[in-house]
Amino acid sequence: MANYELTYIVRPDLDKDAKAALVTRFDSILSDNGAKIDKSEDWDTRRFAYEINNYRQGTYHIVTFSSEDEKAVNEFDRLAKISGDILRHMIVAVDLEKLADAHAKQAAATQRAAERRAQREAERNAAQAQSSASNQARTAATTSGK
Repeated sequence: MANYELTYIVRPDLDKDAKAALVTRFDSILSDNGAKIDKSEDWDTRRFAYEINNYRQGTYHIVTFSSEDEKAVNEFDRLAKISGDILRHMIVAVDLEKLADAHAKQAAATQRAAERRAQREAERNAAQAQSSASNQARTAATTSGK
């Protein structure tokens, strides 16, 4: 069974109900053609680097699914090309083991970066406290000497 990640961009001028109907329709196209949908969610509305069909932004939707054959992929691809509501789409075959490894590496890198940031902040605070203490001692010595 092959795993896929599908990203498509929906026109930004669709209202919520029309967009929900579009997502439901295309999710059912995948399901009706033998795909098992794992996740279907909106990502974000983003500005494009260039105009697509006279639009400067679009709403991204991401679907992860698995399928025995390419029937669901081909049918989605065919109907998405016909639909005027989907500006662009891309379907990518995903290796789940590599994806899990990549997510684990990303999480570890994020953790290390947070630890380094916390350590630098602690060192900075200690240096400021030491500087402040020496300034206070200098001020106290100056005022007591008068």
